[in-house]
Amino acid sequence: MRDASVDDLLSRNGELVARLEELERSHREVVASYSELSDELERTNQGVVALYAEIDDKSRQLREANESKSQFLNNISHELRTPGNSVLGLARLLLDPAAEPLGEEQRQQVELIRSSAEDLVRLVNELLDLAKAESGRIEPVVDVVDVAALFEELRGTTAPLVTRPGVELVVEPPVLHDELLSDASLLRHVLRNLLSNAVKFTEQGSVRMTAAQTGKLLRLQVCDTGIGIAEADQPRVFEDFYQVRNLLQSEVKGSGLGLPYARQLTRVLGGELRLRSTVGRGTTFEVVLPMGRAGRRVRTREVSTDERID
Repeated sequence: MRDASVDDLLSRNGELVARLEELERSHREVVASYSELSDELERTNQGVVALYAEIDDKSRQLREANESKSQFLNNISHELRTPGNSVLGLARLLLDPAAEPLGEEQRQQVELIRSSAEDLVRLVNELLDLAKAESGRIEPVVDVVDVAALFEELRGTTAPLVTRPGVELVVEPPVLHDELLSDASLLRHVLRNLLSNAVKFTEQGSVRMTAAQTGKLLRLQVCDTGIGIAEADQPRVFEDFYQVRNLLQSEVKGSGLGLPYARQLTRVLGGELRLRSTVGRGTTFEVVLPMGRAGRRVRTREVSTDERID
């Protein structure tokens, strides 16, 4: 008869063998799972690489399409501006008091020609300006900007546009503690565009322009009590050629390029153009600019006066 200790050892050995076999099965399962996960990870990595390649390709196509659009706008603008200016010049000659007198009907017809030519030239110039901004061909001429003088100038040029008797133009003195280093010409264009839009779409109340420094930022605001912009339309007003449909649209002229160009110029100046609006209560456009560029004045180029509409 065998000793009980021998039977106990044999029993334990059997348990160890069973556990070993279980461990081996677990190991095989782990290896199989690892292999499956490795294959899945490899497929995922390949998918990510392919996705990045597709994104890069789409980005390249988008850049090329944008460059082609800018080049087309640039070319077509140059081609159209010359004949447009010629038509405008001839119409002005015909309407000159020193020229041979025209009949009343003839004068009205020539006035229509002149008005249409002015609209065409303005649109062509806006297309050309937008193409330059989008292609990065506009470089700021950075110098100290006299904001107070700029505000007075804009007050004078905007006042004649306020033709509705119930609208008041208010230009508050700017509140600055430091010098503003920026491009006065580009900033003038941005603010003039915002003021012009505010006047167009305000029937009662006021159009108000303010400027105040907060820290190292300058915040310029053009606020109106006009018809306002619906929330759904607010992102779209910065799209090329988009115009919000409203009751005043038939009374005002525009191409839908002014705000996109103003945003582009604001970005050229290193700032941001923001919008807040409520239908029936008015709109506020805010231009946020850095006060200076590391304390340096940088003159990168001279800007010719025929490169943008003033």
